[in-house]
Amino acid sequence: MTLLQVEKISKDFVQKDGSTYNIFDNISFSIKRGECFVIIGPNGTGKTTLLRILGLLEPPNKGKIFFEEKEITNVSKAEKVKYRRKISFVRQKPVVLDTTVFNNIAFGLRVRDVDKKIINSKVSNIIDLVGLEGMEKKKARHLSGGEMQKVVIAMNFIITPEIYLLDEISANLDPQNVKLLEQFILKIKHEDEKTIIMSTHDPSEAIKFADRIGVLINGTLSQVGTPQEIFRSPKDEFTAMFIGYENIFHGQARIEQNTGLTIINLQDLDIKASIPREGEVKACIRPESIGISKHPPIETSYQNTLKGTITEIRDFGNIYHVIIISHEEKFLTTITQHSLLTLNLKIGDEVYIYFKATDVKCL
Repeated sequence: MTLLQVEKISKDFVQKDGSTYNIFDNISFSIKRGECFVIIGPNGTGKTTLLRILGLLEPPNKGKIFFEEKEITNVSKAEKVKYRRKISFVRQKPVVLDTTVFNNIAFGLRVRDVDKKIINSKVSNIIDLVGLEGMEKKKARHLSGGEMQKVVIAMNFIITPEIYLLDEISANLDPQNVKLLEQFILKIKHEDEKTIIMSTHDPSEAIKFADRIGVLINGTLSQVGTPQEIFRSPKDEFTAMFIGYENIFHGQARIEQNTGLTIINLQDLDIKASIPREGEVKACIRPESIGISKHPPIETSYQNTLKGTITEIRDFGNIYHVIIISHEEKFLTTITQHSLLTLNLKIGDEVYIYFKATDVKCL
């Protein structure tokens, strides 16, 4: 059943010089009751603004929003309050009231007229869950950053709304609170009829939680689909780059008659793909799909084996990016520190890179 329907919404902001800046334009999508819909995209693309519009915290310039088939884009103040009580909006930065930990956590229940005994019981339970025992009477604004984050998590997850709007919620959390937050999200996902709409710039977070993903890039919702659809078959170059296809090559494709594989010519070299394509294409390969060795691979399932030279090695701690030039084309692969040391790779070494035809995605 469709819970929220968004039809052709646009949002503009007026800048200091009086000019108008368009955040996004003509966005449409629907969200089913009980699903986790994740909006991904780079910072500054309007993810927070989109969530604020869905929460009726600010209006769109154009378009309509429907909740259970009723339009709520421009409703009375009373209707807006009624709708917003069905929502929990968890912001990126922790915001607490200037009162005690207990009162902060109880606030959402009180404005919903929950019985006092039930409030006391619920607050007590969630304080134990988040690890704030003994801090009930402390002023929330006097707590440490990590403790304040726990208060915010408790404030937003003690209520049981129909919709949770989660805005980049792990961006400013320490590892302990990220784990705590994940436990709450997974708990909500297993509760019937609870809907989550969350934004993130982290593709791995989207994979972990999403039933469906919407990719917000350059002011448009460029693709909506399941995590498998988005990450296996990105529809455009921006999406491919954002979700990790850092190797993107422009070439001409033709189908090889005897094998049925697609041969993509990149000037001085050919690579093979399993997806049938002809004409001009963009071939995308994830760095982790490309193997590297100092000898040709023995495994015959790798339809692509190329000889090249290491031109750069980037140290990211336990992970290294290795740049290989083959026939003037630059390939990026990722390996562990252990593999780098085992293979004894150095800049200037001649190596072989290899990948499967199924690892090549065509746009």
